[in-house]
Amino acid sequence: MNLRELTHDQQAILAQVESGDFTLSDVSDHLEMLEEERNSKIESYLFVINRLEGEAKIVSAEVERLLDIALAKNKAVANTKEWLMASMKDGEKHSFDLFKVSRLKGREVLQVNDEKQIPMEYFINKPESWSVDKRLVLAELKKGVEFSGAEIVRGKSSLRIK
Repeated sequence: MNLRELTHDQQAILAQVESGDFTLSDVSDHLEMLEEERNSKIESYLFVINRLEGEAKIVSAEVERLLDIALAKNKAVANTKEWLMASMKDGEKHSFDLFKVSRLKGREVLQVNDEKQIPMEYFINKPESWSVDKRLVLAELKKGVEFSGAEIVRGKSSLRIK
């Protein structure tokens, strides 16, 4: 019998005593037995709760440990890629049985030094404010138009591993 059934039986017997079908002395032994079973069930639930909480702590600690390992591995990957990138030149490519690697030169990107020096026709109206239309300014700079508040810079090189 589970705890709910034991509690229901206890309440049914007490209802019969209250209605006068049984006297309290007639059912006292039965109620004591039900109470002992109920207490035993409650204690068993407490053991289960205690065990589950302990297992949850162990799992949480293991998750934390594994996250630390993953973080260390990701850091090692980043460091190894940086080393590989430093040992290759822009445009260099290598092909192996399982891998291909190349170092790509950084793209030309716009660097805005002073927005006040850029003419208003190169701004776009966003819902909250005006901002420089970087694509348009970059295209104009590539055509040879001079802007004293912006310049073309080379972005960071990148590593492509396939």
